[in-house]
Amino acid sequence: MNAPPAIVQFGDKFQVAQRAPLQQTRIFVYRQANGSFLSPVNIYLHGRFHTALLSGGYTEFCAAPQRLAIQSVYDDAQKMHLGKEAPGQSWVLKTGQVLYLRVNETSSLNMPLLEVPAEQAKQELSRTASQVHVLSRAPAAQACDTPGLSPAVMADAAPVRQPPVPRSYALQTDALFEFGKTELKVAGYNAIEAMAQQLQRDFQQVERIRVVGHSDPIGKPKSNRTLSLARAEKVADQLRDRGVKPLQGFKTEGQGEDSLIKTDCPQTPAAVSKLCHAPNRRVEILVYGARN
Repeated sequence: MNAPPAIVQFGDKFQVAQRAPLQQTRIFVYRQANGSFLSPVNIYLHGRFHTALLSGGYTEFCAAPQRLAIQSVYDDAQKMHLGKEAPGQSWVLKTGQVLYLRVNETSSLNMPLLEVPAEQAKQELSRTASQVHVLSRAPAAQACDTPGLSPAVMADAAPVRQPPVPRSYALQTDALFEFGKTELKVAGYNAIEAMAQQLQRDFQQVERIRVVGHSDPIGKPKSNRTLSLARAEKVADQLRDRGVKPLQGFKTEGQGEDSLIKTDCPQTPAAVSKLCHAPNRRVEILVYGARN
C-alpha cells in the first residue's frame, strides 16, 4: 500500500520581525511547537477566515488602524465553522505597532489569544514556521507597506509596487458537484448564479479572476489534481456565461490535495472520511479589481 502524499503545510522558518509600516499595524499570530492539541486552530478576522494554524505555525499580516475582532477556534471544522460567529477578542490597532498574539492552548474548548511582549514572542517564534497550506479570505488582512518610511520620504523615493491583494470567496464543491464528478448539480448552478451577482455588487471593475480547485486526499494525487482543475474550469465557464468578464480574463488552477484545510481525517473512501474531508473539497475564487 502506497504511503499518503506529503502535504506542504509550512513555509520558511521564522527569521526576524520587521518594523511596522507607519500607516499600518503588523500582526503575528502563532502556536508554539510540540503542543498536545493536533487539530488546526482557525483564525478569523471580523468573522472572515484567515488561516488554520497548526502546532508550530505562524501567520504574519498587516492591517489598517481599526478595532479588529479576532476569533480563534480549535477544530472548527468539526463545529460546522460556527466559531466565526462568536464575538471573539478585539484589539484597537495603532499605526506603527507590531502586535504578537499567541494561541493559549490550555483547553480544546477555549483557545483565546494572548498578547505577548516582543522579546518573548521573538524567542517563541524562532521555533515556528510560516503557515502556508491555506489562503486568507479576510479583507482585513492587508499586504504590508514598506516599514518605517514617512509619507514625505516615500514621495521622494522610487515607488515600490505592492502586489494587489485579491478578495477571496469559496464555494464548497459538495454543494456544486456529486462526489468525484464534474457535472454541476441544480443547486450548483444556483450557487454560481448567486456568486456572479455577489461579484457585481462587490466590484466596480474586475481586472482578473483566479479560480483554484481543491480536492480531498481520497484517491490518487494525479486524479485529484485533474478533478480539481476540471471543477475550477467549470466554475469559471459558468461565471463567464453569467456576465462576469474580467479585463484580463480568468486563470484556472487545480491544486488537488496540496492545500488541505483539515488534515487529521482518515484517507479511506468510507462515508465518515468523506464527511470529515468536506471542508477540503472547495473552489476558491480570488478576484482582483476596484471594489465598491
